[in-house]
Amino acid sequence: MVNARKQLPTSRVMLHVIGALIPGTVIHAWLGGWFSLIVLTTSLVAAVVTELACTRSWREITDGSAVVTGLLIALCLPASTPWYVAAIAVLIAIALAKHAFGGLGHNVFNPAMAGYCAVLLAYPALVVEFDTVSGATALDQLAHRGATTIDELHKSTAFGHFGAAKHEWLNVVFLIGGLYLIAMRLIPWLLPTCVLVGMGVVSFVLDDGGSSASHGSPLFNWFAGGTMLAAFFIATDPVTSPSNRNGMVIYALSLGAIAMLIRKYSSWPDGLAFAVLILNCFVPLLEQLPRKPMPST
Repeated sequence: MVNARKQLPTSRVMLHVIGALIPGTVIHAWLGGWFSLIVLTTSLVAAVVTELACTRSWREITDGSAVVTGLLIALCLPASTPWYVAAIAVLIAIALAKHAFGGLGHNVFNPAMAGYCAVLLAYPALVVEFDTVSGATALDQLAHRGATTIDELHKSTAFGHFGAAKHEWLNVVFLIGGLYLIAMRLIPWLLPTCVLVGMGVVSFVLDDGGSSASHGSPLFNWFAGGTMLAAFFIATDPVTSPSNRNGMVIYALSLGAIAMLIRKYSSWPDGLAFAVLILNCFVPLLEQLPRKPMPST
């Protein structure tokens, strides 16, 4: 998360982030049932154990960063994910993506997204679960629908009132959690706003009213998949996102646009995790842009 206005200790910031994630986590667990709780428990335990093994210090665990990483990975994985896949994702996230680069504050790639993408590529049949819990059903049907129109697809139970079935409400809850972090001035409003704008613009351009070439309206794409979780809780990671206003705008707009293009033109239903890692590569360059004062929140 980006500590935009308040210079709070990392542990305090992470405590607020965990609090903002709890409502969405509860709904995620309710939708996924006991299997979701297994993934959640495994991810959190693996996060604490891996952090302790890498740092050999309980003090490092108390900053909460490892818990947030484990929680984010659990929220990205479908409920049917085997426990060992969740553990591997967390191990890669914390041991390789975080501590191999020097620990908190020195990593190049977002740890949670690095771990998630690693198992997504290594175990696609186990991780890409096209169900309403992961939010991938509606997105997958759009990506592999052939000549079926949007109106015909909307008759499917995978589609909700304005987004993916059930998952639309999960996105609403993460949106509320993200707005809480903005209200607390812990993340800048500019980053998540530009992510949503970038995705919305590309979605609007691709949306031709519902033909087989369309990929849904901006509203649908905002409330399908992991949009709000990525926009407010992942794209705002202070280490792997730019700290200057110009860089933030380019980073976030590009992230949203690339994620939408991956949804449309690739075989992966949701492209947010890949988009985050791609844009992480350009953060050092974006940090060199002229700085402008951040807008007030």
